[in-house]
Amino acid sequence: MDKIDICTLSAESNLDRDAFISKYITNNTVNIEFSYLSDFKNAKILRDIVSIIGRHIWLSRVVISRLTLIVDEMNNNAIEHGSNQWDVNKIRFMCEPKEGGLFVCIEVEDSGKWWTAKKALDMETLRAHQLRLGYKWHNSIRWRWLFMIIVNLVDRVYFKDSKNGGLIVWIKNKYEL
Repeated sequence: MDKIDICTLSAESNLDRDAFISKYITNNTVNIEFSYLSDFKNAKILRDIVSIIGRHIWLSRVVISRLTLIVDEMNNNAIEHGSNQWDVNKIRFMCEPKEGGLFVCIEVEDSGKWWTAKKALDMETLRAHQLRLGYKWHNSIRWRWLFMIIVNLVDRVYFKDSKNGGLIVWIKNKYEL
């Protein structure tokens, strides 16, 4: 997996980011990890990265918009609930064409150091509780909610504890080529 510190992209223009990221995409295959400081100022760069990758692997505008929304929510949760300011979070993009489609996997990993940080078991318990409620109730600052968004937009989501003590939220979806 190629690893890139987002700081190397922050000073670049969108055109330069596009050229830089495109070097890591071959035949619709992507396997990149971006590390970044737990700061909302990096959200714009992450959205740009989703757009750049999406365009280079020939996803439609609708799919890119949905992936941007998903990444935005996963990132916001990592910053709000999982990491102290200036901790390092990670986002991994893995895309691979197979079985007549394109499989897109995205992971966001927080540091697990914020006082409201959750473990994978906590998230699975919360998901089960919300499933019983039919995903109709939520308590969110932005009036969106991770489960409400991803339950309707992705094929799979799972939660995993990272070896560094943080939480990894992982989504997977198949798109027709």
